[in-house]
Amino acid sequence: RLVDLTKLDHVFYCDSGSVAVEVGMKMALQYWNGKNDNNKKHKFLTIRGGYHGDTFQAMSVCDPVNGMHHMFAETLPQQLFADRPQIPFHEKDWNEDDIQSLKVLLEQYHEDIAGIILEPIVQGAGGMHFYHPTYLKRVRELCNEYDVLLIVDEIATGFGRTGKLFACEYADIKPDIM
Repeated sequence: RLVDLTKLDHVFYCDSGSVAVEVGMKMALQYWNGKNDNNKKHKFLTIRGGYHGDTFQAMSVCDPVNGMHHMFAETLPQQLFADRPQIPFHEKDWNEDDIQSLKVLLEQYHEDIAGIILEPIVQGAGGMHFYHPTYLKRVRELCNEYDVLLIVDEIATGFGRTGKLFACEYADIKPDIM
């Protein structure tokens, strides 16, 4: 039933949000390792203000400045952080400048990036920051363009918490990993 609800091909059950994020990141790394013996895709790109959990890979993609894991900064894998989206959820107009920071990082490092991971539409622990659905739609398009997996962390937004079954539905996108 869950496969039918998510429109994804497979489901892997986890016992917590942090573990789900950790497994999703591991799946992305395994995907690239299985696809290419000379794989260089070992990094993740995310947006500032995010929170993804308390396991080590999950902590590595939490906000490095304002997050609660700064004391582990020298121990965690170093990831790439784009600026937080600024256009609010209900704003009618979209401005492509809002995604420039992420786009520049993708252009520069796409050969090293296994996946982009983010909380779709709302960053919960980051202060209930709601951003424009077009941002998420553009992230999906850029992932396709640069051959990077899209991982959406729906722990705080899924199963109707934002009004739709999954927040990524606001942008009408299908992630590679949820």
